[in-house]
Amino acid sequence: MTVKKSIPLLLGAVVILAVCQPSQVSAKRDPKAGAAGCIDVVHSWNTTAKHDMASFMGVSLERLPALFCQRLYDGIHSGRISYSDINRLQLDQPTEIWMVLKGKPKPAAPTRSQAPRSSNFRNCSGVDGAFQVPISQKCPLSGWAHY
Repeated sequence: MTVKKSIPLLLGAVVILAVCQPSQVSAKRDPKAGAAGCIDVVHSWNTTAKHDMASFMGVSLERLPALFCQRLYDGIHSGRISYSDINRLQLDQPTEIWMVLKGKPKPAAPTRSQAPRSSNFRNCSGVDGAFQVPISQKCPLSGWAHY
């Protein structure tokens, strides 16, 4: 059994944790109740699923339930895991859940490279990156005119 085959188990834990989350409207709920429900769900997994998930996450079997639920809680609380991630998980589409469970930080957003500054040239943005034109000219509107 692989981690992908244990998706129904993962979905069950995510749903329990998400439903038991304290909302801003209902601040009376105890966040530990959701964690306890999640931990109970993880404890009920079969041995193979526990071994697969522990191996995937890189943790021991003893730490698996608490760390699994803590990472899910942190992912939901920070907004890194949303209901659309749960839908993508059901459809076997890429989702951030796997990175959250591994404990990986959110990847940095790609940045566009800037052309080096020069007093004789103006920096322009094009469809395939930054480029320069002589200071006497304006940047082309289309972004296609490279000199």
